Amino acid sequence: MKTFRTAIYLVPVFGWLLRSAAHGDVREKVFFLLNLIMIWAFAITQLGYPALIVPALAFAGTYLAFLVVFTAGDLRAGVEIPARA
Repeated sequence: MKTFRTAIYLVPVFGWLLRSAAHGDVREKVFFLLNLIMIWAFAITQLGYPALIVPALAFAGTYLAFLVVFTAGDLRAGVEIPARA
């Protein structure tokens, strides 16, 4: 995990912002979120509809996977179904 984090921090602009948000105070975390929102808004103005819909589709898939894992908790708990007589 440390190698992955180091690799992400080495990305020129995004890594610097992420390192500052991870190790900084609350103000730097807020600035990081504002920078992400501004980058997304700029992508929407430059690329249009795909920059708006792709994150929404990714979130929908992630949410669906979360719901499946959350609701299928019984399957991993070892609940036995009684046999019919």
